[in-house]
Amino acid sequence: MDRDSRRLLPVRRGSDMPKITVERSTKDSTEQMSMTQALADARLSVEAKAMVAQGIYAGVAQEVSIVIPVKTAIHPDSGLLRQLVIAGWGEALGQYLEVLDLGGDGAPEALRKVQLAVRSGTALFAAGSLTTRTGVHCLVSIHHGLADEHSLEVLARQLQTEDIDSALMCMRRGRERHGEYIQAQAQLAEVDGAQLTAAAHAMTPVRLLQTGRLAFDIQRQRISLQRTLDIASINADKPPVAKLLGCLQRAGVIAEGDTLCSSHNWREAHQQDAIGMMTGLVPRSVATPGALVLPGKISLEACARRSPAARQALACCRASELFINGAGRRGIPASHVMSAAFPVGIDIRRTGASQLLLELEGPFCNASAATNLLNELADVFMDRSEWND
Repeated sequence: MDRDSRRLLPVRRGSDMPKITVERSTKDSTEQMSMTQALADARLSVEAKAMVAQGIYAGVAQEVSIVIPVKTAIHPDSGLLRQLVIAGWGEALGQYLEVLDLGGDGAPEALRKVQLAVRSGTALFAAGSLTTRTGVHCLVSIHHGLADEHSLEVLARQLQTEDIDSALMCMRRGRERHGEYIQAQAQLAEVDGAQLTAAAHAMTPVRLLQTGRLAFDIQRQRISLQRTLDIASINADKPPVAKLLGCLQRAGVIAEGDTLCSSHNWREAHQQDAIGMMTGLVPRSVATPGALVLPGKISLEACARRSPAARQALACCRASELFINGAGRRGIPASHVMSAAFPVGIDIRRTGASQLLLELEGPFCNASAATNLLNELADVFMDRSEWND
């Protein structure tokens, strides 16, 4: 699930989580201070600033990662990845790219090494090449304050192209689009804030039943359960999320609350190549399944500076125990995500004209019960159950 601006929960992944001891030299500390200053000086969206502040507060930087199939290995001396990073994020930030030698590491270990370079605060960007039986892959992690999942997809496309000049131009254009987005945030925040205040109403965050099929124990290992659903047709007038929330209401997994958290990619049609953190949290109604609770053209994080209603909605989002991914898909499997901001996450998205991917993720108390719910939901979407609407 998307992992946006909420204070990190101490998710543990069981015995496979290594104990990490980091000893920093004076040189390392100076480098990290310079990197932190570069982040502070950077022109960032409000969502990005929230992610940066969260990382400083928690002592662990949030990252987003992707595995990119490439034709040849990305070596430190190749320069292509570094050129793309600098074109997309500028020299001041791009200088903090660390290209790692992944050697004979297996895929999970290699990805973890790249992720830890960002999480530990030694780099803003980390990458390495890994050759497996399926080919050559470039593993990339970026500080979440500098990129969302959509940004990773833009970078992946440019890293795979053979037209380097066009790739660099696209990255520069993506940086410019992000700058325009930041400027629009400042202009629209006051207007949207007033609209939100007018539309505001009391809302309470969703809490999950401690004995239900989505019951979780934050100390347990986080797992991911998936089903690919082949369905006759997808009703464009009723998004899958709305149907999913209606099913969850009837499934008896919610103890209390009327509002859960989702995410939204705020890029407009002309900003699809924009690079940066442009995904924010949004409240969704359980009472009116799938409905966005508050109107607006920019993120809650931006409106919260001027609107008490937006601040309350944002607090409600962050307190929800259930997260529905409403933004882009992740570039790595859920099993390889090192931490999550919400206890339980659900994702449902179209993967074809008549195909959906349904995923449940969390440190479930009873994996069999969660699997049972997943299968029950799958039957509903594939019209195999009378429990359909």
